[in-house]
Amino acid sequence: FFPTRPVAMSVLVRNGKAASPWLTKHDLLHNYSGAYTTARTVSQSSIFEFSMHCQRLVDTGRDVLRRRLEETPELEGRFRKALSFLEPANVRSVLKCECLTAFDYLKSLEQSEQGVHDCEYQVTVLLTSDTAEDEGPGLDVYTYVQALPFVEATVAVEARQAQRSNPTVKDAQWVNDRQHLEEIQRQLGVNEVIMHDDSGSISEGLQTNFFAEIDGVLLTAPDDCVLSGTVRKVVLEVSKANGIPVKLECPNMGDINRWGSCFICSTSRLVKPIHALTSPNFGERRFEKGAGLAHRLEELVLQSVQQHAEPLTE
Repeated sequence: FFPTRPVAMSVLVRNGKAASPWLTKHDLLHNYSGAYTTARTVSQSSIFEFSMHCQRLVDTGRDVLRRRLEETPELEGRFRKALSFLEPANVRSVLKCECLTAFDYLKSLEQSEQGVHDCEYQVTVLLTSDTAEDEGPGLDVYTYVQALPFVEATVAVEARQAQRSNPTVKDAQWVNDRQHLEEIQRQLGVNEVIMHDDSGSISEGLQTNFFAEIDGVLLTAPDDCVLSGTVRKVVLEVSKANGIPVKLECPNMGDINRWGSCFICSTSRLVKPIHALTSPNFGERRFEKGAGLAHRLEELVLQSVQQHAEPLTE
C-alpha cells in the first residue's frame, strides 16, 4: 500500500507555508511526536468527515500533551500554550487554511504540467510541539498532501498477534511501535496486517478497521478496543440504514472458516474486500470475489462518500 503517483504531486505545508516536501511522509510521522490524522479529499475541494478528523486531533493532542507535561516539566509553558490552543474551532480554522494552501500549491503544479490532473488527495496532518518556538501557540502544524494511493479492488492481508498500547487515540508513537509489523507487511507483499490477541480475537489493522461476516451478521471490535475510523463510522451508518445487522464484538480467527466474507476499511481505501487472509497460527482462507456482504458494503459506502464530504470553502 504505497503511493504510485509521481513525486511532483505532493506538498508539505508548515504553519501555512507550502513547499516541495523537505521530509517524506514516513520521516514526518517517525521523527516527531504528536497527534496525527489522515484524511481524503472529495472532488479535490472537500474533506471526507472533516469534523471527525478535527476532533480526533483535539482529543489525541490533549492526551499527548498531558503526558508530555509529566515527562518534560521544563517545557511546561510550551505545552500549556498548546493545550490552550487545542480547541475544536481553532483546529478547524487552521486545518482549513492549511489544506487550501496545499491545494493551491498543487493546482499551480498542475497548471505548469508537472502534476497529475483530476486525482483525489490524501491529506496527513501532524500537530507537534517538538519543533515549536516559544513565542508561538506551542504547536507546529504540518500538512502533507499527495495523490491518493492506488489500492487493488480486493486485497490480501496477514493476521498476527499484536496490539496497540492506546488504541483509542491516534498518537504518532504508534507509527514507530508498529514498524516491525510493517516490515512483515512489506516482506509478504500484503496490503495490511490485522492484529489479534492470544485467543484469536481481532481488534484492527495497522491502519484500518476490520469487519467479518458470519451468517449475515457483521462483527467488528467494540469502540473502546480500536481507533474508530471515519469509514468505520460510515460502515455502521449504512449497515443500520440498510437493515444489515452488526455486533460490536471482536471477530475471532478460530471462526475463519465460518466467515462469509471480511473486509478492511480506512480513509484511503474506503471498503476493501479481502480475497486472502493468512496467519502463522490459524492457516489461510481465501474468499470468492462477490461473495457475502463485503462487496455490498463497499458499494454502499462508495455511494455515501459525497454526503459525508465537508467543503472547505463556503
